[in-house]
Amino acid sequence: MSDAVTHHKQRVPPFLRQLLAVSGIVLYMIGTGANIAFPAVLLEQLRQPNADIKLTTEHESWIASLLGLALISGIVTAPWSLQKLGRRTTNQLSCLPTLGGWALLAAARGPATLLTSRALQGFGMGLQAASAPVSIAEYSAPKHRGAFLATIAFSFATGMLVAHLFGTLLYWRQAGIACGAFYALSLILISLTPETPPYLASKGLYAECRKSFRWFRGYDYASEKELEVLLNSQKKQEIVKEMSKWVLYKSILRKPEFYKPTLIMMFMFILFQISGMTVVPSYTVPMMNEVTAASIDSYTSMLMVDVVRFITAVLACIVVNKLNRRTVLFLGIIITVISLFLTALLLYLRDFGYLPHDYKWTPVIPTLTYIFGKTLGILPIPWAIAGEIFPLAYRSLGSGISGMFLSIMFFVVVKTAPNSFASIGVSGTFCLYGAFTGICGVFLYYLLPETKGKTLYEIECYFKGVSSEMKIENTCEHERMLEVVKVEGG
Repeated sequence: MSDAVTHHKQRVPPFLRQLLAVSGIVLYMIGTGANIAFPAVLLEQLRQPNADIKLTTEHESWIASLLGLALISGIVTAPWSLQKLGRRTTNQLSCLPTLGGWALLAAARGPATLLTSRALQGFGMGLQAASAPVSIAEYSAPKHRGAFLATIAFSFATGMLVAHLFGTLLYWRQAGIACGAFYALSLILISLTPETPPYLASKGLYAECRKSFRWFRGYDYASEKELEVLLNSQKKQEIVKEMSKWVLYKSILRKPEFYKPTLIMMFMFILFQISGMTVVPSYTVPMMNEVTAASIDSYTSMLMVDVVRFITAVLACIVVNKLNRRTVLFLGIIITVISLFLTALLLYLRDFGYLPHDYKWTPVIPTLTYIFGKTLGILPIPWAIAGEIFPLAYRSLGSGISGMFLSIMFFVVVKTAPNSFASIGVSGTFCLYGAFTGICGVFLYYLLPETKGKTLYEIECYFKGVSSEMKIENTCEHERMLEVVKVEGG
């Protein structure tokens, strides 16, 4: 390695270049949070007597839940797009249907147009849900990766706050245009950054890979060494190019380093949805009306929830980077479960007249604690784990399969929420969410390893059931490289 390369200086530090790339992802994930939360203000405004579009209860539940079904189409498309078109192009293309969805929403004249706009948003969100952790992991250096992955949770919370704030201050059509602007800004930032180095290497574009890697990571000795490892691993692809795809995927499905992380991410995303992560922002106003017994203005209570979520998401970016993943996750689960059951208990006591009239607002306290708990642990950790737990060779396939559970549970939970609120009330619904959150937590307690501070090959060796000591590290790393070549190169 020449001194010219080793001591080459860049005017813009690598961290700022990585931050620029991640910022494009952050902006479209803010749009994702806005997509999820927007029904709360849209439906509230369309319930007014002078609304220009009239909706039935069935229309309302479909507008809130259709994202979940549309997500499936995006998630199914994402592995092919990420592999054939690349991370950068997939990120760019994902902004187009979401932009179109917001434009269509702003111009809607009936329920069918609103549903079409939500379908377009959901398709784009599906691409982004699969692409965001992959892109951030490949853009960023290992020392920054944890913090950058935690920005996904921050983006969700920011988008929900922004959607509710715009919806409170603006008419829903203008609010939709304002929310859609985040995707336009995201498209610009994504277009300013190069393709990720691992993707370029997997396609045999080694000169372009070197240029991209150095653009993101600089020219220091450690980075140059990592670059050579990446290139050398990809140059072995001719050895395995003739392997049948069907035979390859059958063998992958039997590998513990694939099916164990996939099972863990299934439970992670079920937990993510069953804890009410997307129900609360979609139905904040009616939920908080019942929690507060209408003693607090509906928009005020909605913004209270958003502010708590936003502040906690900022805290989570710090906590996730400092503490163990398991510690943060299970702390969040415990707080969430206790808060849900306590809120339900107070609501039952109030319904049966055991709570004095002057204290009828008290269920708000455990409800906000519930928002704190799930935002601290259940919101950020699944996305952080998704960027760490899969070996590079299986990342697209594993993310696609686990993402299907995210989409299906999104649709099921959000679609059934109105009927659940109507039949068993917020108190009964919270009991259900608390019980299922606890059950998922028990499974994850026994399944989820600690990944913080570990390299990908150490995590892979853990799932293979072999030691990660120095005497076998090279073997494990070599096998990982070959699997990367098989899937990414084939």
